[in-house]
Amino acid sequence: MRIDQALSRATGILPVRRGLPEPRREALFLLAAASGLSEIQLRIRPERELSTEVEEQFFRWVDRRTTGEPAEHIVGRCSFWGRTFRVTPDVLIPRPETELMVQAVLEAELPSRARVLDVGTGSGCLVITLATERVDWRLVGIDRSIEALQVARLNGAEHGVDVVWLWSDLMSSCAPAFDLVTANLPYVPTGWLPTLGEEISREPVLALDGGQDGLDLVRRLIADLGRVLAPGGLCFLELAEDQADAVEELAVKHELRPAGRRRDIGGCDRVVILEHS
Repeated sequence: MRIDQALSRATGILPVRRGLPEPRREALFLLAAASGLSEIQLRIRPERELSTEVEEQFFRWVDRRTTGEPAEHIVGRCSFWGRTFRVTPDVLIPRPETELMVQAVLEAELPSRARVLDVGTGSGCLVITLATERVDWRLVGIDRSIEALQVARLNGAEHGVDVVWLWSDLMSSCAPAFDLVTANLPYVPTGWLPTLGEEISREPVLALDGGQDGLDLVRRLIADLGRVLAPGGLCFLELAEDQADAVEELAVKHELRPAGRRRDIGGCDRVVILEHS
């Protein structure tokens, strides 16, 4: 079967559902992984014949995708900030919103050998990206999931970065003082979880459920920031829509100064920046 024929057939099989990529886009992603070719190569040589082995693997993956299994879990990989990261059902699939956090951090004024702590590191995509962009920073990634830390360590090794990986319940195992704390904690209100779709239900609840208003872990983190951050240190938090005001009010109560926000392409205040005065 030719590349264009396989893509056409798969596009007709894959479901069209709200919130999912276009079927042809997903077909390209799966076929690129199955064939070892880039999506650009698939596009410019649509007449190329696929081997029987690749064709069979591709359509096995297409069938799995129709059941709601995330495409990234099927191939075991995900793209983030132009790099490829290993993902499993034990970690949250990196989202484009988190790339906004990377951009904001890289624009911040930090010491040349800044000490950086990534809380709830998951796959490690955020802290590993920072390590590749700022090779002089000293970075630590922590998580309360042993399985997630195993994935992060593998990703760190594949990208050749020097990150210290630690198990910790939030920052309880961390000693001061850090110049920067980044945190993409579970921030989905519990009542929203059933509404997020089948694909999200395949991801770890531990990485999604933020309690009744989505801020249970964020409250605990903010209460401990004064201990962990150096004077003048910054914290970057990824949040859900309509949580920024509440988080800034909470920060002020703990003697932290709101120092900025970053909006995503949908106009949501996705990243909140706090400063330890």
